Amino acid sequence: MNKNERFLILHADDFGMCHATNQAIIKLIEEGSISSTTLMVNCPWSTEAANAAKNNPTFDVGVHLTLTSEWDHYKWGPVNLNGNVDTLVNELGYFPPNLEKVAQADRDQVKEEIVAQIEKAIHMGVDPTHLDSHMGAYLYFMDIHIDVAAQYNLPLRFTKNPPPGFQVETLAELTKLADNKGVLYPDHVIGLPFWLNEGDGYEESRQNAIDILKNLQPGITELLFHPSFESEELKGITETWQARQYEFDIFRDPEVKRVLEEEKIKVIGWKELRDKQRGENR
Repeated sequence: MNKNERFLILHADDFGMCHATNQAIIKLIEEGSISSTTLMVNCPWSTEAANAAKNNPTFDVGVHLTLTSEWDHYKWGPVNLNGNVDTLVNELGYFPPNLEKVAQADRDQVKEEIVAQIEKAIHMGVDPTHLDSHMGAYLYFMDIHIDVAAQYNLPLRFTKNPPPGFQVETLAELTKLADNKGVLYPDHVIGLPFWLNEGDGYEESRQNAIDILKNLQPGITELLFHPSFESEELKGITETWQARQYEFDIFRDPEVKRVLEEEKIKVIGWKELRDKQRGENR
């Protein structure tokens, strides 16, 4: 790989969250507008998403390890039915809506739950290409996630160059741990804004994505986002529905496709990293 080459994983989070999200992601993958997605096995619509992955072996689908349930009226909880999960849930048995509670969770319970989520994805017919984390909850348990990624010989959303807000004090130690265990990860991880600025519309959202593409650094970058179709279902779940609709449109946009081509950015998936990791770890 030329040291100046730029590789990009165009990645949709939250596969399985709801029907509107599933249908948007399936369409984007089928038409080649994005390169990978990641499944939330805890969510009510995970079966639809898993079936799509099982029936389309070319789909690049990881496991979106989940320890939070952030929406007010649409909830989910652990899939570990055979172990103790009391530090992972609230009084109703759901994951907490924020990371403060997650940070206090028992480490053994965290590991058992994320292993259970991976095993459920496999049982549902998914051949995982990588692991990542919903709402960045793994920042509190990154060493556990690295260990589990090594156990399944899967690459992990992790980077030596974390964006603001995702800094970890033990980054050098974690990088060494991942390297020693043969777990691959991107050079950079970037997310499209979760919330729109006041007054921003599609043009501003598209321009932001274009600016990110034009300023990509050499190496492998994962650009993650949360595309969905606009629907009453989605509006009932999250106030971020408009941004999610824009994110469905952005990477289908001829102008964005033109920038990818002009900038000579090579779009890859997580599957390429998994194949490289498994080749190196034989």
